[in-house]
Amino acid sequence: MENSEYRLDELDQRILHEMEGDGRQSVSDLARKLGTSRAYASRRLQRLLDRKITRIAAFTNPYVLGYRVFAIMGIRVLPSAIHSVADQLGTMPNVHLVITAAGRNDILIWTMFQTQSELSHFLGRGIGAVPSITSVETMIVLEIRKISFSSLGALNAAKEPPAPAPIPMAHGIPEIDEVDLMILREMERDGRQSVSDLAKKIGASRAYTANKLQRLLEQQCTRIMAFTNPLYLGYRMFAMIGIKVAPGQIDVASEKLSALSEVQTVVRVTGRYDLIVSTMFRTPPDLSNFLVKEIGSIPGIVSLETNIGLGLRKISLHYLASSYTGEVKARAR
Repeated sequence: MENSEYRLDELDQRILHEMEGDGRQSVSDLARKLGTSRAYASRRLQRLLDRKITRIAAFTNPYVLGYRVFAIMGIRVLPSAIHSVADQLGTMPNVHLVITAAGRNDILIWTMFQTQSELSHFLGRGIGAVPSITSVETMIVLEIRKISFSSLGALNAAKEPPAPAPIPMAHGIPEIDEVDLMILREMERDGRQSVSDLAKKIGASRAYTANKLQRLLEQQCTRIMAFTNPLYLGYRMFAMIGIKVAPGQIDVASEKLSALSEVQTVVRVTGRYDLIVSTMFRTPPDLSNFLVKEIGSIPGIVSLETNIGLGLRKISLHYLASSYTGEVKARAR
């Protein structure tokens, strides 16, 4: 059976739910939570990993790595060049998300920089040098109100959801050293590797390495969790929604949006919108219902504009290791 044809059963979803909460938990702990044997839990987890339905890696807080400037860019492109431009943008290290879209923009990207000068250089000599781009709208992220990488949130609305990934913080950032960076880089490559293997790779003792890793986890410098391909869970509709909010209502609106299980990210931005949220749904009617009944019931929202995702051309949560690039595909059954 091809990976794209694999159908997740209830046990698969329970495994994914647990691993989203803690990607480094032992197979013994996982088996106890599932009420099954260690050997069986191990086989089922490994099957999900082998089929690339999910992967376990580290999400490192970008603020810890020195990133201070985040921007969402809406890009318009000549129709014949949308895919080639998207692929070219995907090769750029500062670009961590590339989506082809229907709506105001042809392509949407998420970018991160350490300084405003780097952003300026990117706009002028990076993206500005890409042929066939007709316009770029840059929306600076002022604040990240929610960030979640759980594809199971909506499916498990009745259950206790996994704790959210660490949200970037502008203040109280823990200091890290070169050894910490080495550990973070290795955890991005393989979040479940043993402490013994990790210690060998960084050239340190097991005890020292274990202490360093535990500190990074406790201080929320990084989070090790499962990242599941949402297409295997039946999601076919991805939308990024720009929202205009009445003055004085932004905090209330962002809190209510953040509480919705369908919403993965909520960011406050500059430009034509006050908030941008990313969402995913199984069907177009689900999206329509969300826009009317969920967002439509939130006080203070003046208007919204929806960009429908047509293709995920790049997604990279690897801020230190080499990033994964390529369109995520799975065939519906």
